[in-house]
Amino acid sequence: MQRWIIATIICLAASAPTAAPADSTRETTRELRDLVTTLSPQIESLAAHTRPADWQLLRACLYYALAGRFLLARHGVDARLESGSIMYDPSTPWRHGIDPHVWLESRTHLIDFATLPRWGVVMVIPRTLVALDPVEVIPGVTRALIVNRRRDPEYFACLEAHRERFTDELRRRGLPANPAPGCRDATCGLYLPAWPRY
Repeated sequence: MQRWIIATIICLAASAPTAAPADSTRETTRELRDLVTTLSPQIESLAAHTRPADWQLLRACLYYALAGRFLLARHGVDARLESGSIMYDPSTPWRHGIDPHVWLESRTHLIDFATLPRWGVVMVIPRTLVALDPVEVIPGVTRALIVNRRRDPEYFACLEAHRERFTDELRRRGLPANPAPGCRDATCGLYLPAWPRY
């Protein structure tokens, strides 16, 4: 009987689907956190030099997101811009809401470079710890709540104008406006309204 059980376990193990291979875009939390930490000085510099001169860095979340998206794409990490309002640590007394706000989302993580001037660190949060509705907030577990997402055409038009400004600044600095390998034009990965939901 014992041999039969061992043989069954071995057969099940051999026939079980293998875990998905690690994503080549550095999607594990530790690798992604290490990458964004390494890129942070470049992202701060790029955001500072591409934003409108009258924008304070603390209010330049869009330019942090554009710079972060640009530099992450150069390292093979695919992320899209999201906008709306967000609350960090929603179940705690030190919760912090930001509205309006722009951040990045990959298939597996929420990435917010705009927290650099606020807290000195980039927020890299697995999507499993991000709530999309207040009823999904688990006290002590949920790290962020996406309060709402902006989808109105006027807002997208405003963001598009800033994306064009960012792309123009990249070109002025001699940087490719299209860093991602699979992209065919400068708007790839930077244009907000047409992006599919993950």
